[in-house]
Amino acid sequence: MVRTLVIANPYSGNSRKRLSFEEAAGLLRKMDHEVTVHLTTGPGDAVAQARRGADRFDLVVALGGDGTVHEVATGLSGTGCPMAVLPSGSGNDFAVGIGCPTLDAGLEAIDSGQDKNLDVCALDGEVFFNSLGLLASGLVSGGASHLWRWLGGARYTLAAIATLVRYRGQDVVWEIERNDGTETISDRFFFAEICNGPLTGGGFRFAPDARFDDGLLDACLIRPVGPLTGLKLLPAASSGKRLDHEAINVVQCPRLVFTSAEPVAVHLDGEPKVIPAGRHTIEVVQDKLTVRMMAPKQVTA
Repeated sequence: MVRTLVIANPYSGNSRKRLSFEEAAGLLRKMDHEVTVHLTTGPGDAVAQARRGADRFDLVVALGGDGTVHEVATGLSGTGCPMAVLPSGSGNDFAVGIGCPTLDAGLEAIDSGQDKNLDVCALDGEVFFNSLGLLASGLVSGGASHLWRWLGGARYTLAAIATLVRYRGQDVVWEIERNDGTETISDRFFFAEICNGPLTGGGFRFAPDARFDDGLLDACLIRPVGPLTGLKLLPAASSGKRLDHEAINVVQCPRLVFTSAEPVAVHLDGEPKVIPAGRHTIEVVQDKLTVRMMAPKQVTA
């Protein structure tokens, strides 16, 4: 009997996509799991519940979107207790990245998947697992968070339009630290996405080579571009093509530092905030997150 804790956000996603916690518990019990369910009550609750459950359960399941996954993963980071994901949010980038884009795939991973240790990343010590967005990316996440949830993905479209109208970027100095030295890039930047996983923003691939377990950050740094250029780049990012333009740097490194004379809007796995002006560090940290993932398909001759 597998002792399983389900941490569910009762408000994630929408009524058509959402799997209720009762349905999730019933399906897991049919798979011989001894299920305990906790419904989150507010920000930070899933972190605390996951951390308490790490010593008491064999598996912790995040039932919700990227926000729920972020909190559960934060609580489990470094504990060795595996996390599984049943995606039912308006954004499920992490779930898609680990091969569980649907509820059925998530259940299959729980039933017959494998546990894998993934990288944990941090901004000034605050962890993230899928991606960190800065500048316009952070502003869009912050703007979307203030719109009605029933709008779904349209929240991000509306927030993106508002950002494009009023934001012109800001001066940033990037110090990209690799084993063979440090590269410095100083310029005005409009958008930055620091990727641990391959997907962000509801399916965009700004760094298509990003892998959860390679010990590297994949940073996509974009200077201000005209509206027509932006419209050409977005389809390429959504289709997974490599972004090839003189205004774009895509770099891989285990650690980078950035400095801005102004406060910076950011999101960590879609959770928005604003950090003060100054020097900030983004890095892959020592802890690992254990995740129950789809097993690779066997190839037969």
